[in-house]
Amino acid sequence: MKKVSTLIYLYILFVFVIAGCNNADTEIKEVNLQGLNNDIKTFVDKIKNSNGLYLYSPVGDKQYLIVNYSNVLQGEEAKFLDSIKAQILDQTLIINFEELGTHDYTDKRLENIRIFNLGKVREYEKIQIFKNGKETEFDLVGG
Repeated sequence: MKKVSTLIYLYILFVFVIAGCNNADTEIKEVNLQGLNNDIKTFVDKIKNSNGLYLYSPVGDKQYLIVNYSNVLQGEEAKFLDSIKAQILDQTLIINFEELGTHDYTDKRLENIRIFNLGKVREYEKIQIFKNGKETEFDLVGG
């Protein structure tokens, strides 16, 4: 009888541990524009002249985060994406990224448009995005 109660206790504990693991890191993968469909290429073409954070979100399909720092005026600080991390917490995709800047326009960290696959909407209900620890918004959402 003691074995059965121990097994039941372990099973219940296992269920609680699994249910409590709702704070999972998720991998957001950088993708190459050339490998994407024409719809997202058209969206990127429309926003390529404006720096910012963009969400491409077609109904029922994968979503993409687009980070554009390709435009800088001579003498201004050029911004770039230093790091990006994501996790799903309580049905919310939380994206944290660090933005840095430089006046060295030959810096190898400077890149044009970067695109990240965020997966499908059904994996989460909403998105929160943080730049350098402060909550921010997308400059445009399309799809």
